[in-house]
Amino acid sequence: MYIKTAFLTTFLLASMVMTTTLYGDGQWFALQEQDNEDIRDYNAIIFVSAREGWVAGVSALEMENPGYIGRTTNGGKTWEKAEIAVNQILSNVFFYDKKHGWAVGANGMIVGTSNGGKQWDIQTSKVDNWLYDIHFVSEEFGYAVGMGETILQTTNGGKIWNILQGGVLPTRIGEEPEGLFNCVQFIDESTGWIAGVFVNPQAGVQNGIVKKTTDGGKTWADQPTNVEDTLKDIFFIDASTGWAVGEGGVVLHTTNGGDRWKIQSSNTQETLSSVQFVDKKMGWAVGGDMGINIVIHTIDGGKTWENQSIEGTMISKIPVNDLFILDANHIWITGNNGFVMKYSE
Repeated sequence: MYIKTAFLTTFLLASMVMTTTLYGDGQWFALQEQDNEDIRDYNAIIFVSAREGWVAGVSALEMENPGYIGRTTNGGKTWEKAEIAVNQILSNVFFYDKKHGWAVGANGMIVGTSNGGKQWDIQTSKVDNWLYDIHFVSEEFGYAVGMGETILQTTNGGKIWNILQGGVLPTRIGEEPEGLFNCVQFIDESTGWIAGVFVNPQAGVQNGIVKKTTDGGKTWADQPTNVEDTLKDIFFIDASTGWAVGEGGVVLHTTNGGDRWKIQSSNTQETLSSVQFVDKKMGWAVGGDMGINIVIHTIDGGKTWENQSIEGTMISKIPVNDLFILDANHIWITGNNGFVMKYSE
């Protein structure tokens, strides 16, 4: 399952404000967040400026409305809960600009805002599948993907979502062939990619999958990955150059739009859940599992990856769920127990 389960360790994250981990010319430092009276797990993070950003995930102690959306106006030091009751866990959040944002989660949950989070509205997805990712290329045109090979599209900001593919829950989970889409990215209204895994229990087959569209999602072409690992995230810096990461520490790289994917050595076998790049050379990938924190960094396009995993603090025992790069000077990671860290040179 893509969503990270709650890790209910009770401790004061405020004590981690001064925690830093040095790497060459840069360092990761923890930002003050929550205390043990309000435990939240952040599955996703995004910023629209150096100071304003959003997180989405689960508020573990709110049983009836566990979905959490939080906003910061001070670069991630503190977070304020959005004024909306969400009765499903949220897996991802995306903002096209400062006004237009969306979050997705369990049971087909989609919520959206068109006024910078002053008001959030639940949108009708028409599916009950768990939605894992969402991406917009304008304030109107977007996609959401998830369980059961589900691909949704909207051309009006989410007022109406159309099912392009999937949308049907499997009748016997774990017994029938099933595809799972964990991530989606478009570079314009025509060209985009999705990634995940296809499993056929009867044949004993599992394949990491990448699919590409060049006609706005009408058709999708398979792009062979030659890996069995589940792919968790995909990121393209332009129409040609991209990376995909996933279980087993797998990192794939392409320079021709995904027509050919090559395996890069990440020097880890732990799950990588998120990847982003500043440019064609500098990037990060993050992940881990219970008790393990993974952060890797490259300055040569992934030919070599440096281990920047957080050490010596409580954070070092918590997996990193997501990564966001605004620019070379503003990079954040987040995970369970509501931790947020920022990289600075």
